[in-house]
Amino acid sequence: MDVNKDQKLNIICLSNQLWDFENWTNKKHVMSRLMDAGHNVIFVDPPINTGFVFLRHLLRGNWSWNRVITQVKKITKKSIVYTPLNLIPFTFITSFLHVLRLRSLSKKYLDKKLPTVLWIYNVEIPYVNRYVRFVKHTKLIYDCVDNYPAFPKYNTKAKKERLIKTENYLIKKSDLVFTTAPGIYDRIKKLNEKTFYTPNVGDYEMFKDTKKYKFQLPKDLKDIPEPRVGFIGAIDEYKFDFKLFKKAVEENPDYSFVVIGPLGLKDKDADWSSLGLGDHRNVYYLGARPYKDKIKYMAGFDVDIIPYVLNDYTVGGCFPVKFHDSLAAGLPVVVTDLPAYHEFKDVCYISKDYESFSRNIRKALKEDDVVRITDRKNVAKINSWENKVKKMLKIIYEDL
Repeated sequence: MDVNKDQKLNIICLSNQLWDFENWTNKKHVMSRLMDAGHNVIFVDPPINTGFVFLRHLLRGNWSWNRVITQVKKITKKSIVYTPLNLIPFTFITSFLHVLRLRSLSKKYLDKKLPTVLWIYNVEIPYVNRYVRFVKHTKLIYDCVDNYPAFPKYNTKAKKERLIKTENYLIKKSDLVFTTAPGIYDRIKKLNEKTFYTPNVGDYEMFKDTKKYKFQLPKDLKDIPEPRVGFIGAIDEYKFDFKLFKKAVEENPDYSFVVIGPLGLKDKDADWSSLGLGDHRNVYYLGARPYKDKIKYMAGFDVDIIPYVLNDYTVGGCFPVKFHDSLAAGLPVVVTDLPAYHEFKDVCYISKDYESFSRNIRKALKEDDVVRITDRKNVAKINSWENKVKKMLKIIYEDL
């Protein structure tokens, strides 16, 4: 098919994350950029079960009754978010109903004259094969952003085999596969030769002027003594290395370690103190904060750290988005030895063991200067969402 590079596309995106209307966190998402560029997008949230949790959200006013009835939220003239609701607890039935609804929305909102891309992030959506078979599309894309087989929830052989079978089906069926980390690329390339490495990037435009907030810090941060070593993100047991973090805290008692983010722990009753970190006077756990406020907290950091454990999940397919956000802010970033960082070794501090991680924090503070800040920001500017979208579109157009 001959396609003008400026021609628009219809895109049906099966997402692995909910579109956050209130905080607009999905402005970091590829799809939001495609919407802004004038492409027609149907963004499909992961299906939501309508139980007591959903009812509480409804009573709190988090959902309008119109959205409950239509399950649709309009973003632009030709772009919508569709949030499928599971009204009954039978995915065999609800998945079929969601496919029918999606077919109907496609007829209403998409342009019949344009090629349609079925863009799948959510390999975990029940009966994904039904979407592939019955939702009309010109091209099928699997955008793999995680090493799903290594997720802790697939903790039995049967669970892992089911997931791998589903993902392999999607990989082999896809016309194109995008991957966000070296380990994912190496694994999937063996199954589909049209696999491309499109690494995670950062929001350069959002974070490039972070330092202008240096004297407008949030109240819960500004009185914390400097220098401040910061981490922003989910504190998950399968990613966050608590032993590594604790060692760094204890070896640098004159530094303030600031942690911001939700606790994603198996024990729901666990808190920061129960992790053995509550009695350290130089540790400040501030809890979760809205994404839009991230820039204000980063403005008060002197060093950013990503203390991720090295395991099958992280080494096999992890590339934190926060990495390039931090570079865009000009911050020195101390990380553990994940393959995704290797090509950026000149603008970050890669730590191969616990001792070097703690040492690199001190080194980053000592070496920080205008030249290094400029180098980091230049790398972040190249690795922006805008440039990633351009690369992806080029690959798609060449395959049409």
